[in-house]
Amino acid sequence: MIPEQNEQEIEALRREMERLQQRNGNIGEHLSALQVIQHIAHSLVSEGSLEELLETILCSAVRLVRASAGALLLLDQNTGELVFEVIEGGAGPSLKKARMPADKGIVGWVVTHGKPLIVHDVTQDKRFYPRISLEFNFPARSILCVPMMVRGTVIGAIEVLNKTGDAQFTAQDRDLLTILAAQSAVAIENARLYQNLRAEHHRLVTVEAEVRHRLARDIHDGPAQMLASVIMNAYFVREALARGNLEIARREMDEVLSLAEKALRQIRTLLFNLRPVTLEMKGLIPALEIYAQMLQQNERFAVVLQVESEIARLNREAESTIFAVIQEAISNVRKHAEARQAIIRLAVTEDGYLEVSVKDDGVGFNPNTISQTCAERGSLGILTMQERALSLQGSLSIHSAPGAGTEVRLRLPLAPNLANATE
Repeated sequence: MIPEQNEQEIEALRREMERLQQRNGNIGEHLSALQVIQHIAHSLVSEGSLEELLETILCSAVRLVRASAGALLLLDQNTGELVFEVIEGGAGPSLKKARMPADKGIVGWVVTHGKPLIVHDVTQDKRFYPRISLEFNFPARSILCVPMMVRGTVIGAIEVLNKTGDAQFTAQDRDLLTILAAQSAVAIENARLYQNLRAEHHRLVTVEAEVRHRLARDIHDGPAQMLASVIMNAYFVREALARGNLEIARREMDEVLSLAEKALRQIRTLLFNLRPVTLEMKGLIPALEIYAQMLQQNERFAVVLQVESEIARLNREAESTIFAVIQEAISNVRKHAEARQAIIRLAVTEDGYLEVSVKDDGVGFNPNTISQTCAERGSLGILTMQERALSLQGSLSIHSAPGAGTEVRLRLPLAPNLANATE
């Protein structure tokens, strides 16, 4: 017969053994889950597109914690809204690209606070946002939501719903999903950077093609035709000299010289447009003075430069950008305006901004229809001007009306663009 004290010790040992077995089982399960996450991390690196990457992340999250449905939401920094980028289960495609305020609902709380959250019964939680569930037939009982963060900034969230078998989400589920979200956020950021890089590369290739096309057109319409006229007139001079018609030869030679000088001026203008050395050596205002003189000699419309304030020397990027915006605006005047005059104006405002404008008295257009007439209006140039303005923390606007001319206005803060601010 076993003494009572020994029975108690045996029972205590049995309970401890069960506890250790359960603990070992949990550790084994946790290690298996971490191995799954490691496998997922490797697969995230190989995804080709952002859309495929997001689908892989959500699919992995739902299966990792054995949820019934899920959603991956990204934060739109421009509107401050959360966008349902990928959906699995529940409402499916009908919810994709739907938007909700970034401070609403359980997912809004997670994004706002940057912390994971488990809600076992959404009907008892005041943070629950029922509109999405009602409008898109996205039933939710329990929710586990974790933020996706890059360098301390929340970019979105992963939300999984209704664990299978009516089980509850656990702290281990939360920890595993948090690890996956951290790795996923980095993968998403890298995919976005790559996507932006490809888009920028495409834009630069397009711009380069446009510049080449414009240069070829300018050479063909200007110096090339003049040189052809010079050659033709030179033949006339030779023939006149052969016949002894000195007066005709003299007149033709005067025409040859005039055409050659004009062709030379146009070539110099083209070279100046490609690389304005004066801009690099002496600054924006001297470069614009030379530019205006060249335009005055070569264009069919008059060009007036008005510098209404004393402008300190700007840094190279600012001066190059401003000059490029003026060049693009003048190019649009040449191609579309049918103007008699273009005024280039620079002035410093009392609130510390530099205002640059190019205004013509041409035919004008309706700015609201610019998107419909992009091919005729050269919208690529306009988009480029707007991007250049943003690079200087500035803004660009276009004011026009049919029959009332066009004005391109560039406005940028002066202080951060001064030469001593970055150089």
